[in-house]
Amino acid sequence: MFNFTAQHILIMRLITQFGIDSAKLLHNFLFLASAESLVYHDIGFYDFIRTKNGAFSPIIQSILEELVLGQLLSHDPLVLTPKGLDTYSALASALRPFEDYVDRCFTIYMRHKDNLESVNNSIKNHILFRKAKPGKKLFKA
Repeated sequence: MFNFTAQHILIMRLITQFGIDSAKLLHNFLFLASAESLVYHDIGFYDFIRTKNGAFSPIIQSILEELVLGQLLSHDPLVLTPKGLDTYSALASALRPFEDYVDRCFTIYMRHKDNLESVNNSIKNHILFRKAKPGKKLFKA
């Protein structure tokens, strides 16, 4: 089994509360949330790489794989299993110290709530995404 981090719980929250149902959408959504404010945040994801179709984070992908291996998440579409819902319910309060980042996520959600798939298109207009070449990091270290 793996150790849960606040990032695991955040991903579980986004899948449950915002209806994010694909890995591509999750990667792009969290890129936009991280880029909403470039002020560093402990729970934020800053390891994004530009791909032809959007942003990709190896950390997010590994978290998704851990949740699937732990039988907390089914992956096509992304949906928490009953065990995942129980685990999320028990651990959700661990996100309290990170509410400002969760608020960033909520801001992105409110912008795209009528059509979450529009996240995948709007990322292409983001300045950080447009400046990076495919295969390169989107945030400077």
